[in-house]
Amino acid sequence: MRKSTALIVSSSLMAIFLGALSGCSTPGGSKDIASKPGIVLEGAQMKSVGDLEIAQLEKQIKLAEENRDWTTYLTLSEQLWHKADDENQLAIEYMIWHTLSQAFDTKEKIAELDSSPNLQLQQWGRLLNALQQPGLYAQQALSDLASFDNDALYNHHLLEGLKQHLKNTQTVRQIAVLLPFQGKYQDISEQIRNGLIKAYMISNRSITLKFYDSSEIDQVFQQYQQAKLDGADLVIGPLTKEAVDQLAGRGLTDVLALNSIENATFKSFNYRSQTESMQITRQLEDNAYQRIAILSSENSRDMATAQALRVQWLSNPDNQAVMHVYPLKNPNLRKALGGIVNEEASQARYNNLRWLLGEKLEFFPRTRQDLQAIVLLGNEQQVAVFHPQFEFFQLKLPVYATSNLTPNDLQNIKRNKDLENVIFPTIPAVFTPNALNTPLEAFGWDSFLLATQLDKLAPNLCLTQGQSGILYLDEDQQIGKKLIWAQYSPQGQLIPWVKPEIPVIEETVEDTAEGALKETETTNGIELPATQESQPQERQPIQLLPAD
Repeated sequence: MRKSTALIVSSSLMAIFLGALSGCSTPGGSKDIASKPGIVLEGAQMKSVGDLEIAQLEKQIKLAEENRDWTTYLTLSEQLWHKADDENQLAIEYMIWHTLSQAFDTKEKIAELDSSPNLQLQQWGRLLNALQQPGLYAQQALSDLASFDNDALYNHHLLEGLKQHLKNTQTVRQIAVLLPFQGKYQDISEQIRNGLIKAYMISNRSITLKFYDSSEIDQVFQQYQQAKLDGADLVIGPLTKEAVDQLAGRGLTDVLALNSIENATFKSFNYRSQTESMQITRQLEDNAYQRIAILSSENSRDMATAQALRVQWLSNPDNQAVMHVYPLKNPNLRKALGGIVNEEASQARYNNLRWLLGEKLEFFPRTRQDLQAIVLLGNEQQVAVFHPQFEFFQLKLPVYATSNLTPNDLQNIKRNKDLENVIFPTIPAVFTPNALNTPLEAFGWDSFLLATQLDKLAPNLCLTQGQSGILYLDEDQQIGKKLIWAQYSPQGQLIPWVKPEIPVIEETVEDTAEGALKETETTNGIELPATQESQPQERQPIQLLPAD
């Protein structure tokens, strides 16, 4: 039998395509096409069709392609497809996709296919458009085509191969890590390095990691250049703003900096969440609070978070906020809390009454009762001291804090009865069984995760396996982190925070003796988070998987 010209032409490209797949089988059959990267299509048998008819079809297909008569090209190609076995059908689907990809190689040209009156052209246009999407969007778009265009020719073999090809494509094979391993940032760098290595150890280890000491700020760009000469596809780091500045203004895109600067051409990833105040604001709003108090230490980071929280909170004209700052040195925490609840005004009223009546009165400060929640900004020791003060003023307010309360030792999280019922945002590693010891190791872990998945991130997508937060890419090319919520139980154990159930009004209707209807309402109580102690989980390495 005469060899098929069209199939011979596509065989070399098919070998490249199939060689990148793993475990891609034909729908409805047990053949593993992907396991045969060396498929020889020249000797494949057609389905009882004469050589002359096949040769004529191939000639007409080639002519339609040269004339850019795509309607005829698809019609004839489909005729040839129906005369082929499974393996040659895949080759024909691939040939059509490859040909149309070259002919319609821009978004504008692909849009022409959408406006075509021909249904087949529209379907192939949707496939080309799906493959133009960034990262995880492309995977989702291809999955959608399997449902929405299930009668399309490419849905028989090609689509599954393309999905597997996207999933297995590895764009980063060597990572260079620039960290200052000398000086005041040595301990921080070592923790980040430990997290990177731990993430690497549970990966498939197909990526090479190389570390470079970036302690000398004026040598950072030279180190970047050396890393590229050594074969790095992506550079993680440097760590400090001064070091990151050394790479700015050079048009670099293959960098994941571990600090942020303005107008950078590369992506950046920060240890601290840049949106923590916004996340606290949303948490308070979700609980329908309107009147809050903010009590902050004068620490610069606490003050910045407190100010941002206040501005965001008051952007809603229905909200109210009172803010008070306490000093770091010799703080009078009772006085600071008293300033929030107007203790001085109550004391002044008492003094006036005692002066008017001329006798000593039994007195307890009557403080403001309109507040619905309070946010305490400070470290663990500072926040813990405030609880006795709450009891003194007989305050029963929900207490929120910041991620400052995240434990530094993730393998030995201690109880703290003085923090009972305090709610705060923290990192997922606090509750995830793994080998991470510190929050900085979680940051290093996520740096490796991002390096392997960076090309798949796009706005409105996220990586849910992050250990320092749920990771996403914002419009400024910065990697954002959404924290999770935790709470100390009445026993002082750190547990995941569970939103209380909304009270439910149940209505029951019963017949009266007179035949009239009588309604009774019962209100369920709010279910609080469980306070019993949970059994400690054995920490094992978790799997590092892409967020599909």
